[in-house]
Amino acid sequence: MAHLIYSVLPNPRRPIVYIKPQLSVAECVKLMASEDIGALVVRDAKRLVGMVTERDIVRACLHRDLDPKKTTAADIAYKDVSVLNSNDPVENAMEIITRTKRRHVLVKEGTELIAILSIGDLLLYLLDDKSRVIEHLENYIHS
Repeated sequence: MAHLIYSVLPNPRRPIVYIKPQLSVAECVKLMASEDIGALVVRDAKRLVGMVTERDIVRACLHRDLDPKKTTAADIAYKDVSVLNSNDPVENAMEIITRTKRRHVLVKEGTELIAILSIGDLLLYLLDDKSRVIEHLENYIHS
């Protein structure tokens, strides 16, 4: 039986932090630090623009020696963001994270974004799942 993405999402769910495209990278860093998160969703009034992660800041901004106070979220945002449905199999998320080498995917229900799924969320779920299987097998062997 395939496990679905909604079963992997942390409970309670962490809220998605949205930012405007014109927010400076310096402000993105402050927001990430204050919220203790590693990804922000960039959205203008009408559409999803992309996502800014800690990795994007290091690679696209600092590596190119751009001024974080003058560079905007739109300048460095990863625009080809993967969006999965909460009823998609967990394997879809793992495949996308592996193929794109991105550590986050967005999750939606209907047309509404409901969560950011991180590679850490997936790893925690997989470890818990393996522990449940091992416990089940040990109980079967000893009964």
